[in-house]
Amino acid sequence: MPSQQHQANKARRLVLTLEKGLTNCATEAATYGKCVVANVEAVGKHTCEAQFQTFKACAQKALGRKW
Repeated sequence: MPSQQHQANKARRLVLTLEKGLTNCATEAATYGKCVVANVEAVGKHTCEAQFQTFKACAQKALGRKW
């Protein structure tokens, strides 16, 4: 079983990786967030799809991986 220190280091690396993706894609993230806020009363699965796909593509490029 992994030690608490190992788990903490793994979590720290994940946060730093996500921070890199969000920092590099701040404009795309803000655009997506503004769309969601503007549609908060009627938000659904495909609301803001174009903005999400743009943010997702940026994050994948910045992180060097797809999900």
